[in-house]
Amino acid sequence: MGYRSIIRSSMSAYNRAARESEKEERRELRETERIQRKTARVDEKMVKALEDSMSWQDAVMIEPKDFRKDISSYFNPNLAKYISALKTKNCWQANPGKVVDLLRKIGNENGGIIYEESRIIDVRKERGTYKALVQLHDREFVEYHTNIFINALGHEGRKFANKLGIETGLFPVKHQAFITRRLPMLGIDGNPLSMLIDRRQYKGFTAVYGQQLVETGQVIGCASPAIEPLETDKNVKISSKEFIEIVSEVFIDWIPQLSSVGFQAVWSGFYIEPRMIIDPELGLFVGLRGQGFMLAQYIAKLYVDKLLGRATPDYFDRLKLNGDGLIEKAFK
Repeated sequence: MGYRSIIRSSMSAYNRAARESEKEERRELRETERIQRKTARVDEKMVKALEDSMSWQDAVMIEPKDFRKDISSYFNPNLAKYISALKTKNCWQANPGKVVDLLRKIGNENGGIIYEESRIIDVRKERGTYKALVQLHDREFVEYHTNIFINALGHEGRKFANKLGIETGLFPVKHQAFITRRLPMLGIDGNPLSMLIDRRQYKGFTAVYGQQLVETGQVIGCASPAIEPLETDKNVKISSKEFIEIVSEVFIDWIPQLSSVGFQAVWSGFYIEPRMIIDPELGLFVGLRGQGFMLAQYIAKLYVDKLLGRATPDYFDRLKLNGDGLIEKAFK
C-alpha cells in the first residue's frame, strides 16, 4: 500500500483556500512556459477525427515539408510515416513539484494539517459519520471521525470505495515512462521540444508521446498500451522490453540524434481506467489519469463549490458515478 498525505481542513478553510488558489493560480501561470502540441496523423480516419477537433480548439494542420520549420529543425527529413500533423496552441507546461508545493502552502496557510508519510488503513461509515483509521509516519494509529470523507486515493480508490459499499468499476492500468539526461533545446528558435504524439496503433501501443522539459532540457515520454486489461495490476517495478523498444523506435524516427542519448530513468505507475468519477455526494474524486494533473485543480475547485452549496456548471453532474462522465477515450 502506498503512502498518502492525509489532509484535514474545516469548511471555512476550504472557502478561503478556493479564493487564494485563484490568485496563486494566476501568479503561477505567468511562470509557466507556453508549449504547442503536435499530433501526427497517419490515416484518413485519424485525419477526420483531428479535423473535427479543430472546431473546438485553436489548431492548424501542418504538412511533412513543414515539420522541420514548425516542430524542430532536428526533425527527420526522410521520415515518410505521417500524412501531416495537427498543431494546437494555448497549451502550457507546468512544473508538478511547484504546483504541489503551492497547494501544500495554501492548505497550511488556511488551517489545514498535512500528515507526511501517512497511509489510510480502513474506512467505514456509521450513522452518517465516516471513521477512517490512519497510520502516521511514527507507526501510531489514529481513527478520525468526520462528516466529509473525500476518496482521492488513486489506484487504491476502488478498494476504499468498496469498503463503503460503492462499486466504481475502475481498475488500475500500468503505464510506463522514461526520461533522458539533460539536452540542449530541440524545439524551434531555441525553445524546448513541444509535446509530440504518435497515435498509431502499433506494436501493442496506441500512442507514443513526449516532450522536453523547460527547466532541464530532458525529454520525458510515455506509451499507452493498446489492450489495457493486459496491464491491469502489473508490477510497476519492472519495465518491459516492448516499452523500451517502442519509445526508442518512435523518438529516434522523429529525431535521429536521440539515438546517442541514453535513458536517465525508466519507471511505471498506474493510470485509473476507464473514466473519472467526481461525486461529492459519495465522496469520490477518482479516475483521473495523466490529464488529471491538467484538470484536477479546477475540478477540485468545483468539488468544493458543490460542497459549499455554490452553483456549478451543468456538466459537473455528468461526472458523478451515475453520469455518463468523461471516458478515457475522449482524450485520445
